[in-house]
Order: sequence, then structure tokens, then C-alpha cells
Amino acid sequence: MINKMEIANMVFEGVSRSISVAPKYCSKIKHKSAPCTICYTLCPVQAIHVGGPGETITVEWDKCTGCGMCVSQCHSQVYKLRHGGYSKFIDKLTSHISPKGELVISCSENHVYNRNVAVVECAGIFNVVDILVLYLRGASKMTIKYGICSECQSKHGSKVLEQEIKHLQLLSTIFSDLKDMEIIFESDSVRLIFPIQHEVYEIIEEEKPNPTVNRRGMFSFFKDTLRESLLKSADMVTVETLEPRTQIDFTHEETARRKQFLECIMSLGNIMKEEVETGMLFNNIEIDESCVYCGMCARFCNTGALAINEDRTEITFNPSKCISCGMCEKSCYHFKLHYKESLPLRTFFKDNIIASRDKSRITIADMKVFHE
Repeated sequence: MINKMEIANMVFEGVSRSISVAPKYCSKIKHKSAPCTICYTLCPVQAIHVGGPGETITVEWDKCTGCGMCVSQCHSQVYKLRHGGYSKFIDKLTSHISPKGELVISCSENHVYNRNVAVVECAGIFNVVDILVLYLRGASKMTIKYGICSECQSKHGSKVLEQEIKHLQLLSTIFSDLKDMEIIFESDSVRLIFPIQHEVYEIIEEEKPNPTVNRRGMFSFFKDTLRESLLKSADMVTVETLEPRTQIDFTHEETARRKQFLECIMSLGNIMKEEVETGMLFNNIEIDESCVYCGMCARFCNTGALAINEDRTEITFNPSKCISCGMCEKSCYHFKLHYKESLPLRTFFKDNIIASRDKSRITIADMKVFHE
């Protein structure tokens, strides 16, 4: 028989391999004035604690509800599903898409058993990118059910989902494939009806072992099934120990979610607008002519959206790489960099020159700034 200790070991085996935390990518760890507070503000049980520059992120895993909001909402992807976790997450949801393009997803609190319903821990686990991926995998009629969030441990699930739906509404004004999309809010769910159905990927089910071979085989099967069930239930938490100090990393790397977003919008038909309002998905930046070209904005940019050349005479901005973390504006000690209210879409994938100056005009004072 399987005792409690074996069950606990199975749980912790799953727990230790689910979410990874990479403090070095956190803007708060890099800069004292970083504006981002999303992870610990949204955490329904205040399990996340973010230190100052050079410190670390601590998570009280025994308090964690596994809602996944830190994973879905972190701009810099400090919190990520490990060991192919995101791919498995999307594949699991894709397997529930019917041949007619119907997909019903329910949070665990609102779930009534039905094998055709995909169950997730919380509605807040979804980012607009996840919804686009599922749509492009064939989910043209999507229903996401949630319970009474105010009475749930996770609290903010429907609030986060509604925010992501607003981002989807913005995209529906830009791309022709989403033009006639319907969004229907109900008391415990939201329905998304897309005008075009994309290809449904065929999921090949793995063969399950026969549990009726003999008594020993039956218990072996039961143990394997229990292990799989426990691993799934522990799929959103981890017990990893983080170092008390973080070596600040100034390398530039596009996040996987941003790359996924760019791949999605490339599949969304014709563009119906020349210019869009800026916000979470699209951004634009301007720099005053009096910029001293210290390069701090480029140094603190996580994704390399901002760059300065070796001569420090030209600063470029690529909107497609921008994750709207706000670090560039906060790291500009001379207050010369500002966000703009709109973005011409023709410049979205380009390295746009937003500041430049003649090399002959560089002064001794400028050279001192470079040195510092």
C-alpha cells in the first residue's frame, strides 16, 4: 500500500519542478525606482516578497495557491513554467478543442466534472497571448468559466482575465481576422466568438496501460496514476531555494511570451489601422533633444528594444521588442525620455532612430558623462 510519506514525496517531486524564479530579470532587483509591482500586488496571499537592488525574490511556497497570476502577468517573465511546462499547458488546452472549434475552460473552483472541459487552477493564469495561441490552434468559440473570485483564495482571477480581454479588444480594432469578434460577459464566465476558425491540431492520445492484469499490476498502475495526478495538482508551485543576493544581469533578451505574441499577430490577417494607442502591447518612445547620451535607458532595457551605438551619438528603439516595463523612463536620470500616446504601425518592427547628434558637437562634459 502507499503510505502518507510516499504521497508527500510524490507531491514534493512535482512541486520542485514546476515554476522557476529568476530574480536577475526582475526590474525591482535592477533599479530602486523600477515601477513594476505586479507580482506581489496581485499575489492573493502575499506569498511573494521582492527585495531592493542586488537582493532577491523570496516566495513562501507553503502559502502559494498555485493561481499562476505571477507567471501570466510578469512582463519580464521572472516567473516561468519549467521543463516545458508552458508547452504542456497549451497542449492540454488544445486537446479539448472540438472539431467545431469549441473550447470550454473552467477554473478549479467552478468546475463540474465533464471530460470535455479543460480545468485550470485560476482564470488569472491567462494572458492575451495564450488566448491568441488557442484561437490560432482552432478555438473559434472559447468559454472561460470562473467562480465567485471574491470568495476564492486566488481573489483576482476574473479581474486579471478582464484586463487581458481588453487587450484582445484592442487587437480586434487592428487585425482583420479579429474584426467581428464577439465578447459576451456573463456572471460567471466570458465567451469569445471569433469570426474565422483556424486549423484544429490533431492530438494523438497516448495508450494507457491495462490496470486489470493482476493484483500487483493493479497496485503498480494505481501508484503510477496517483503519481501523475499529484504531479498535475502540484504543477504551479515549487520549493526551490533562492540565493539571498542576486548578481544583476544587464544582458538583453526578448521574452518567450513576447516572441509568441509577435508570431501570433503575424498570422492575424491584414492591418486595418495605420496608428494605434500605446499601452501594454504597443509602445512608442521619444527623447528630448537635450539628451546627454549617457546610455542608461539602453543599459536597463531588459529586451534590447533600446540601443545606443558605440560612439554614443545615436539611440534606436524597436517597438516590437518593448514589454512596457517602464524601466527606460525611470532609469533616465536627466528626465529626457518619455512615452508617446500613439505608435505608427509601419515602424513596429523597425529599429527607429529616436535621438542622434553630430559627433563634432561632443564636448568634454559629455565625455565625462560617458566615463561615469
